[in-house]
Amino acid sequence: MSLLVDLKNLRIDSESRTLVHNVNVEIRPQRVTALCGPSGSGKSLTARAIMGVLDVNPGIQSGSLRYPLLDQNKDWFEGICKQGMSAQIRLLEESRSLRGSYFTYSPQSASSALNPGRTIGQQLFLAISRRENPPENMGAEIAKKLAEVDLKPHVSGALPAELSGGMAQRAALAIAVAPQPKLVIADEPETGLDPLLRRGVIELLVRVVRQNGAGLLLISHHEETVKRIADDVIRLPKGRMEHV
Repeated sequence: MSLLVDLKNLRIDSESRTLVHNVNVEIRPQRVTALCGPSGSGKSLTARAIMGVLDVNPGIQSGSLRYPLLDQNKDWFEGICKQGMSAQIRLLEESRSLRGSYFTYSPQSASSALNPGRTIGQQLFLAISRRENPPENMGAEIAKKLAEVDLKPHVSGALPAELSGGMAQRAALAIAVAPQPKLVIADEPETGLDPLLRRGVIELLVRVVRQNGAGLLLISHHEETVKRIADDVIRLPKGRMEHV
C-alpha cells in the first residue's frame, strides 16, 4: 500500500528554540493516524509542515517530505532546510495545487472552515469543482455530499450562521471530503463540543473519510478518542517523539 505522506526527521526552530525535533510521520490510505501530545508539543506545526504551510523563522532545519502516491522520489523539503523564510514561501507556492485536492484541512472550529458570506451549497460547489473530473450534475452531487453527513438538501441554501454548531461541523466535513482528497487533516475537531456530540462528530468523520477512500490525520489530545478510532498513533511529548 503506497504511503500518502512520508515525513522523516523533521526539525523546526524558532529564533529562540527548537519547536519540533526528529518527528517521523507515515500516513496510509483508509487508515486513521492520530498525532497526539500536550499543548505546545508541535502537533499543529507538524501538520502545517505536511501541508507545506510554514511561517516560522528560521523554520525547517532538517527533514524530508514525500507524497509517495504522487511521486516516490520527489522530496518537497529539498532546498528548503536551513534556508529561512524565503525558502518556506517558495515551498508554499510550489505545494499550492495540493491543498484542496491531494489533501484538505479541517481546522479546530467549524466557523474557521466555513465562509460566512457564502451558502453551504456555494462552498460545496467550489470544493467539488477542484476534482480532476467534476460531475456534470453538481446539484445532485451537492445533495449527495450533504446526505453523507446526515444533512438535508435544503441546508445547501443556508449560510453558516444559520446552522447549529453540530450542523456546521457536519457541513465543514462535507466540504473537506467534497474534492475527493487522498488525505483529510482534522485539527482537534472535538474542540468546544460536549462529550456526546464529540463522539458523534468523530465517528462521522472517520466513517465519511473512509467511505471516500481517503486517509485521516487526526490531531487530538483526547486519549479516549484516540484509543477508540486510531489505527496508528504518533505521540509528540515536549522535546522528543515516540511511536506507539
